[in-house]
Amino acid sequence: MKVSIIIPVYKAEKYIKRCVDSVLAQEYKDLEIILVDDGSPDNCNSICDDYARKDERVKVIHKKNEGVSKARNSGLEQITGDYVQFVDSDDYLKPQMTKMLVEAMEREQADLVVCGFMEDNLNFSRISKMEEKPGIYKKEQILENITRNPYSLHYGVLWNKLFRAEHLKKHLYFQAHMNFGEDFIFNLHYLKYAKKIAVIEEPLYFYVRYNEDSLMYQQTKKKEELHMYMQYLEKRLLLFQKYRDFYKEEGLYQCNCNAINSYLLKVYVSEKLELRTLALNKQEKKQCIKYLENNKEIKAMKAEMSKWYYYKMSLRYFLGKCKVLLRNHLVKN
Repeated sequence: MKVSIIIPVYKAEKYIKRCVDSVLAQEYKDLEIILVDDGSPDNCNSICDDYARKDERVKVIHKKNEGVSKARNSGLEQITGDYVQFVDSDDYLKPQMTKMLVEAMEREQADLVVCGFMEDNLNFSRISKMEEKPGIYKKEQILENITRNPYSLHYGVLWNKLFRAEHLKKHLYFQAHMNFGEDFIFNLHYLKYAKKIAVIEEPLYFYVRYNEDSLMYQQTKKKEELHMYMQYLEKRLLLFQKYRDFYKEEGLYQCNCNAINSYLLKVYVSEKLELRTLALNKQEKKQCIKYLENNKEIKAMKAEMSKWYYYKMSLRYFLGKCKVLLRNHLVKN
């Protein structure tokens, strides 16, 4: 069974060789590696072409820069494999990763396999704690578990998973108008087709957290500018709408209403606290607070959640955010 591995490439000259080398070194050899050069302004285009010349399993797509979602969609249009993996160009894999994912997929006749991963920071690496214990799950179990912690990387990323190509070909593509949380929404919609999900505990993927050219890093920096911060808030609210609408479509909203709305409550509480630390003037901060207080989604969330649950979770998120802000302050100083 062939595995198609899609790697979007943009401003990854420092990391792309380590990434692709780790894919080529996989113990599982029946691979199709699709490098999507998303108009990268550095030397990535020639590096990708060099790999294609050296290994016939490597295909290269060169396109203008339109963002990671369209890059992945371009890769999906070219797949010929039975299974699909997504890899980010600044990350890398353990040699046994693809083999173990495929073995789990075939042994359990699963539609999705999820594995553990390592967070690779500048000074240390650590195992990211799994959300589920190793085992086999129905999609209804996973969807219920997601509502308890929808912000988890394990639910929100693509690269620790193996997908069936036949499900992806059912017009399942990334939403190009989203550039925040689009992977999470993609995973949710894939679960419509996944009757059985296999979870394996081994950390097989290295997630690199120190690339200053990464989208997440750039979004964090731009929160210091008012118009960029407002755009960031709009993206968070759009992600919530997509998340909530999915559960409504699946008929699971009413029974999980409090838990689903807690996603937006965490955004609301966290952003009100973080605003105090941003390099915005007093008037700009007031404008942001007013935007949050008057937002129809936030007003609806407050009206729908039970008061007891609202106050309990507000306190939890407040204390959690205070802990994060204090830690960041101590690190800076």
